[in-house]
Amino acid sequence: MKIFALFILSLLSLNCLMAPSVRADEKPAPIEKPASVTVGFIPGGDVEGTKRGALLIAEAIQQELKIPVNVYVSRNYSSLIQAMKDKKVDFAFFNAMTFVFAENMAGAKVLLKKVWNEPYYYSMILVKKSSDIHSLKQLKGKRLAFVDEKSTSGYLYPLVHFKKIKLELKDLKAIEFSGSHSESVELLDHGAVDAIAVFSNDKRIKESAYVKYSKTKNPADNVRMLWTSSPIPNDPFCVRQDFYDQYPKLTHELMFALIDIVDKLKDKKEIQDFVGAKGFVPATTRQYDPVREMVKELNLKLE
Repeated sequence: MKIFALFILSLLSLNCLMAPSVRADEKPAPIEKPASVTVGFIPGGDVEGTKRGALLIAEAIQQELKIPVNVYVSRNYSSLIQAMKDKKVDFAFFNAMTFVFAENMAGAKVLLKKVWNEPYYYSMILVKKSSDIHSLKQLKGKRLAFVDEKSTSGYLYPLVHFKKIKLELKDLKAIEFSGSHSESVELLDHGAVDAIAVFSNDKRIKESAYVKYSKTKNPADNVRMLWTSSPIPNDPFCVRQDFYDQYPKLTHELMFALIDIVDKLKDKKEIQDFVGAKGFVPATTRQYDPVREMVKELNLKLE
């Protein structure tokens, strides 16, 4: 028995000698998963609808990743950026313009972007087909409806182009901010304005806001396009850069889980209303260069 005990002790001593030494200044092995993650959303027009959709998304992600997923519903994009800056949210859904600010102010890193027919959409200026307006220059002395001063396709992109062709807003007879793309369509249909600036999910009129919202028969045949913008990258899904640096594996798992989840739940009305798109595809920060140029050109500030 004494011999056996000595043999065991000697083996233990040998294992200790063979074990790799750890210096005091060495970093511990990285933790693969945090205790939980928080995803940020903004309510948009339908607060309750956003909350329902956000909870469905969060629950599905939680089932895939096997860690708690919290939902953070912000009042607006400014407070969502601040929440990311304060590390209250790890992931967030932004629009294209707000991402440019979030990248600089809160270290947002784009992962995915929404997809309709394409990973991009467009701004268009439309007139009725019966109109005598055939070019942007002929808008002088006419009535034009924009959506609102923060709308990328319904105001900002057209404004950049107007500056390039030296068409000033003061040259128009009247400018109206309708408040929504659907309201702009209604203004055009009722003859309250001569032209509108709205979005389109393709370069043609068939996937435009006009076709989507007009109550006229065969709407695509009722309007003419005066101008369409260069492609505008769709709304991005982002991660906080420092979170990504610490948990790259989990971040990529969540990315591809979100792509699969939206596809699996696409028949649920809450998901359709919340996502407002067919799904997500991977995105890069370079794809948002046109938006950065717009922000710089118009000297836009985050409010």
